[in-house]
Amino acid sequence: ILVNNAGGFPPKPVAQTTAREFEGAFRFNVTTAFELSRICAPSMVESAGGGAILNISSIAGHKPTPCFAAYGTAKGALSLLTQELAQEFAPKVRVNAIAVGSTKTDALNTILTEEIEQTMVDLTPMARLGEVEDIALGALYLCSPAASYVTGDILGVNGGLERLNMQMPRAWGGMG
Repeated sequence: ILVNNAGGFPPKPVAQTTAREFEGAFRFNVTTAFELSRICAPSMVESAGGGAILNISSIAGHKPTPCFAAYGTAKGALSLLTQELAQEFAPKVRVNAIAVGSTKTDALNTILTEEIEQTMVDLTPMARLGEVEDIALGALYLCSPAASYVTGDILGVNGGLERLNMQMPRAWGGMG
């Protein structure tokens, strides 16, 4: 089992995001998963006859929101990479992803105030933020024999979000 869980990039307006930062977000979120998957998949087949790769993506990769161009584009690419690798590595190695929603982690806690958290909860159909355990249970399923017929899938573990639950300003007025 390989879990590609490295990733991130803070919300930032496009006008303030440099090309170098954009490329860095892509490299950190997508290229690292590509490289690890490319290296590990043959070893999985040689040593165990097969395996599972899980990419931790984000709802930001499927639901566009102001200030998430670098991160959202990278996570969207990671989700597509998941589907591409699933086609190439089947039937020996299954490749899936989780589209994570707002989850209480150290990274989110850096911006979370009571007011921001309440807004996010109010905008989440399940009326709460995700817990790390929610993601872990999705990962357990996708990496276990219970998902032996699942590959190329992006499992949403995001409280039912149909859009990001963060209010971000648009470049020329208004809120996202």
